[in-house]
Amino acid sequence: MKEVETKKTGLYDFHVSHGAKMVEFAGFWMPVQYTSMLEEHKKVRTTVGVFDVSHMGFPHGRNRSARTEGARIRQLHHH
Repeated sequence: MKEVETKKTGLYDFHVSHGAKMVEFAGFWMPVQYTSMLEEHKKVRTTVGVFDVSHMGFPHGRNRSARTEGARIRQLHHH
């Protein structure tokens, strides 16, 4: 059986340099925790939280821009 190397997202170095505990998820190294659950919960409730969707792939076909917009808060295309 061929062993597959776990991939790194574009944010991997950022996560590691900021102390994230990294785990393998769906073939990628992903951050699961930085500090404590309670501290992170409070931080998200009082400031902002970000979820790294870069491991989810890219949409293909018709309306791919609209599907990508649905995964983001800020628009990708400014008209």
